[in-house]
Amino acid sequence: MKIGIVQPTNKESAISLTKKALDSGASLILLPEKWVQHLDEAPLEEFRELARKYTAVIIPGAFEDGVSVVSPIIWTDGSIKGIAKKIHLFKSERGRLFSGDKAIIFTYGGIKFGIEICYDIDFPEVTRALALKGAEVILVPSKVKSEGIEIWREYLKVRVLENRISVLNANALQPPEYPGMGVAIIPEKKNDLIIPKVVGELANGKEDYMIVDIDPLLYLKIREDRLKEYVNFDVIEL
Repeated sequence: MKIGIVQPTNKESAISLTKKALDSGASLILLPEKWVQHLDEAPLEEFRELARKYTAVIIPGAFEDGVSVVSPIIWTDGSIKGIAKKIHLFKSERGRLFSGDKAIIFTYGGIKFGIEICYDIDFPEVTRALALKGAEVILVPSKVKSEGIEIWREYLKVRVLENRISVLNANALQPPEYPGMGVAIIPEKKNDLIIPKVVGELANGKEDYMIVDIDPLLYLKIREDRLKEYVNFDVIEL
């Protein structure tokens, strides 16, 4: 499936870049966390119209709605199929917003997708729970600062390695503090090793979009093998 990762700085570029990605053949679009801060600032109606016109799924990012950090899932008919909520709040979000208590998974085009919002990816149990429910691709809208982008990429790669699934990230672009630099990573078998392979990345500080072609069949065998290796266990104190 062709998936578009969009890196905007404002409403106009968000819509125009999304349209360009759809015109380039994307069937699903992912935007960053808090490229606008609040849900009521996001051009949801325009995204819904694009989803209807192109029969595409659009994840327009993640936003504060006054209660939580939410990521709407806009379906191919323009409806809101569901809303993912950020489970692990970050710093200033704590104390004024409520955490989500459910991870979201959905199937589109024969592929099972999970959504994790930014800080959620730091906690391996979220990705593991989605993987155990059959997730093949994790979509991650984020807002990570320039100083943290290197270690952020390591988190993404480790989740790919741990679970043998793809991770696609759209990161906020607000230069110079937030660099963008969205990335797509898949697991690949190389000889006897599994490596996290970067199959697409966006530039630092530049409005843009990219199309990545993700085929979970390419890593089906190693994903199934990893699922068989999971073991339930208890912890006891001596």
